[in-house]
Amino acid sequence: MPEVIEQEQELKQEALTVTQKAALVKITNQVSYDSATALLLEQIIPFRKRWKEYWEGLRKPAYAAYQAILDKFNEGDKPAEQAERQVKSEIRRWDDEQERIRQELQRKAQEEAERKEQEERLAAAVIAEESGATKEQVNEIVSAPIVAVAAPVAPTYQQASGVSKRDNWKCRVRDIKKLCAAIGKGQVPVNYVEPNLTALNARAKADKETMNIPGCQAYNEPVISGRTR
Repeated sequence: MPEVIEQEQELKQEALTVTQKAALVKITNQVSYDSATALLLEQIIPFRKRWKEYWEGLRKPAYAAYQAILDKFNEGDKPAEQAERQVKSEIRRWDDEQERIRQELQRKAQEEAERKEQEERLAAAVIAEESGATKEQVNEIVSAPIVAVAAPVAPTYQQASGVSKRDNWKCRVRDIKKLCAAIGKGQVPVNYVEPNLTALNARAKADKETMNIPGCQAYNEPVISGRTR
């Protein structure tokens, strides 16, 4: 272990050295260009290779151990996760159905309350007419706005302690063309749609400067590579 720590410290010192050298690179002529490429090919790239090899020797067994533990964990957790999803889905279905029933009961209760109020109003109109009220007064009683509000209908079941439901609104794109058209008209923000850069970059690589896609421009960003001698 001391040898490993010592090797890591040496590599870190070398990393600091090449970093400091790289920070001073400024190419202004052939000499400085040759110096920069020599730094790249003879120090930076070889160092990165040694650094990778050093950590690869530690990473592989560590990752293998982690993967073995993860596999054991998933043996029990994956079936339990599926079971949790199934039960939650059934609870959500039951809850939605009971809420639909409660709302229907609430609607019927409201209709009954309004019916009773209308009956009471008609009875009051009859009494008023028999008591000598004018036709206009009787009509006012009959046509007055209904104000009856039914009492809230109780839930149809007792919800378990520890189980709750909250709103979780999401958006489903049904017509991407309409959404993009709305963006073009300024009706919705442009960040409602993200470009598929993987597909666009592939098209740019294929078409190069001839790429012709509205709103897009192909550009070349050369990649500098180095190969050690």
